Amino acid sequence: MNHFLYPQYSHGGRNPAQDLLWSVSVRATSTRISIVEALMEEKAPVSINVLCSILQKKAPKISQASVYRTLELLVESGVVSRVNMGQMQNSYEILHGKKHHHHIICSECGDIEDIETCPARSMSDYLAQNSKKFDAIHGHSLEFFGRCKKCA
Repeated sequence: MNHFLYPQYSHGGRNPAQDLLWSVSVRATSTRISIVEALMEEKAPVSINVLCSILQKKAPKISQASVYRTLELLVESGVVSRVNMGQMQNSYEILHGKKHHHHIICSECGDIEDIETCPARSMSDYLAQNSKKFDAIHGHSLEFFGRCKKCA
């Protein structure tokens, strides 16, 4: 874990992945810690296949089924975000400690750029006020797809 890349997770020598799990009342098992550490080290969202390859080198006993179950728990607890990469593929990234953001994804090569502004914020407010069936909007997911300059 590089504490220089993630200073918000550095807590005086304690395990930052463990602290992150504890902060959202999730039991910090060795499998969960390994998955969170692997995601913290990635600069962009990663697919389950890539994550399993990373974990195979670090913790070869973690099964793919455990990775799926753990990711679902981490998404539900707000530690991890599921990113729709198109073509029925999801990737995952650490959400906790980052500002709300969206992505532009290249449809050709899969390159990703974070978008720090949220064009959907005003739409969420509008929907919350004008929906016939919902009284509150608690979140949204928005990804943009295009072609990067390298692929153009």
